[in-house]
Amino acid sequence: MALVNVGIDASQLAKWASELSERGLRNAIRRAVDQSARAARKNTIPVIAGDIGVTKSKFAAAVPKVKTSTAGSLSASWTVSKAKIGVLNTAGASVSKTGGLRASTFRLTGGGSTSLNVAKAFIVTTAAGGRFVAVRRGSKRKPIKAIFAQTPATAMGQDGAAARKAWQREADRELATRLPAEVSKQFAKEGLGPSSPSGWED
Repeated sequence: MALVNVGIDASQLAKWASELSERGLRNAIRRAVDQSARAARKNTIPVIAGDIGVTKSKFAAAVPKVKTSTAGSLSASWTVSKAKIGVLNTAGASVSKTGGLRASTFRLTGGGSTSLNVAKAFIVTTAAGGRFVAVRRGSKRKPIKAIFAQTPATAMGQDGAAARKAWQREADRELATRLPAEVSKQFAKEGLGPSSPSGWED
């Protein structure tokens, strides 16, 4: 599983705390963090799909909703799990008797699997009617090994992966926009006048 977070260093907000109530400030931060994490999740899922080479429905169960912040933790997290996706499900994948497997995954991240050619691969049909691509481990009498596509957990857990970079970029961008907006709303809610925390990053 890959765990990614959106959080904030509350020490940067000390100047706001002198005016806002402590509870109001924390609630504003929590709203911004949670909203940013949800938005980043929404924008990252299509990148995961594009990197693997499948539709979002193929790994929906592996990308659950964001676990939101709590009163004691100003951090929202998203735990992405593994999902076995047969390589035959990736767009454009094919298996033939003469050429074996021709497929592609890690399409946006790059690497050897963007051109996955396995000459001795073949299709196995299960008793239930399912199909998967496999290759034998050594001689013909050896067990077969199924070939899978990239997993969502790998897409999010691997440093430098396209989806991981998209998550960080989107989370940072969303938080930079939403945090001052939510604090401004809290100022107004508490009747503190037109004071706005613009330029909070300085």
